[in-house]
Amino acid sequence: MYLVAIGEIFLKGKNRVIFERRLIRNIRKTLNLEENELLKFRNRYIIKKENIEKLKRVFGIIFYVKVKESKKEGIKQTALSLINNENTFRITAKKSQTLNKSSTEINEEIGEYILEKNPGIKVKLDNAEINIKIEELRNNFYIYKEKDIVRCLGGLPIGTGGFVHINVKDDMKSTITAFLLLKKGCIISLSKDLPLINKFTDSFNLRVRQEKDTDIIAIDEDLKDIEIKRENKLILRPLIGYSEKEIKDLYSLVISL
Repeated sequence: MYLVAIGEIFLKGKNRVIFERRLIRNIRKTLNLEENELLKFRNRYIIKKENIEKLKRVFGIIFYVKVKESKKEGIKQTALSLINNENTFRITAKKSQTLNKSSTEINEEIGEYILEKNPGIKVKLDNAEINIKIEELRNNFYIYKEKDIVRCLGGLPIGTGGFVHINVKDDMKSTITAFLLLKKGCIISLSKDLPLINKFTDSFNLRVRQEKDTDIIAIDEDLKDIEIKRENKLILRPLIGYSEKEIKDLYSLVISL
């Protein structure tokens, strides 16, 4: 079971429902989820499936982490079960309506229980060997280790930012152009296949085609090589402002995902 944290930026506007519906669709399609394998909460989802590493490539997600689920009666025991051979720990809980306690009260109560059951361990608020985090979602509690968090790409869900065709000139720069547009929520098409981009396209059908039927074109130019002009086309240049080093660093990131 995993807790998924989603980006808050796109959830604050009037289009919240549209953006979140698209993100859920993208997650379901990427992981091939059954209806009951995804539970929706505010800014959080619970996914009841193993092997969800593909979530690292789904835009709109901040992080995911493996969790243990507990009712209020079992929080202390569940938190204790996460400790192995660590010498120091801390508890980081959020305020709970179910428990009617502040985050500080929960931290202290669970911390005292762990100290009682494991006298060899000590509380350490800064740089503890294990930070046990506790979140309440609709009367259930989800408990996890901070160090188990897997950071994701953030950005906007693909399908919320319009359609853009990418005119591929340089494979590396076009790959980063595509990556940046996908992170803005765009659905893209390409004038030439870019194999590294395929890993991000589980949620839509990536097409390789000509630009003649497209009103918005993206070009892999930076400031030093702007040269292309087209009549009656909106031209996007996502790499403007990026240095060669930044482009190479992003390319390394794309390769690693």
